[in-house]
Amino acid sequence: MKLDAFAITVYRQPEVADACLTLQETMGLDVPILLYCAWFGCFYGEMKEAVLFQAIEVSTAYANSVVKPLRHTRRWMKDAAQSLSGLLTADNLSSWQTLREQIKAIEISSELLWLKALETMTEQHLFTQHPDFKIENILSNMRRYCQTFRNSGELDDQDVTLFLSRIADACAPAHKA
Repeated sequence: MKLDAFAITVYRQPEVADACLTLQETMGLDVPILLYCAWFGCFYGEMKEAVLFQAIEVSTAYANSVVKPLRHTRRWMKDAAQSLSGLLTADNLSSWQTLREQIKAIEISSELLWLKALETMTEQHLFTQHPDFKIENILSNMRRYCQTFRNSGELDDQDVTLFLSRIADACAPAHKA
């Protein structure tokens, strides 16, 4: 299964979006890398540290230059619409919301492009796919990624494990697809 299709399938499972976004907001994780780690564990097994660091390296400039500014703008527009409500007419507010939705669509498209870049990176390594589904591999890869942010965030290890388990549990149906 392609990484982008896997990420969409898993992200749409109950509680996964909340788990991903909580980890992103509290620890500074990037959801595309987190889902990449899950996909890798699901289809290729345990990820070597060098592969994870390459994924982070490939992702950092793109995330900082493209995805995060779009996310910041979209969130700012949501908050600003409330504070500017007295200045925005019904037509202006509608245009404002339309623009915000367009930015959100571009943000999602940019994340899908990011996932394609990570998948291409993986294909260049010529890893062998593993047919057996092992939730331990998924958890191990995501934990390794979380450990790169060990001193960040407000979550304790138990909370992190709970959120990672929710994501990992959602991977089984995607593996069968």
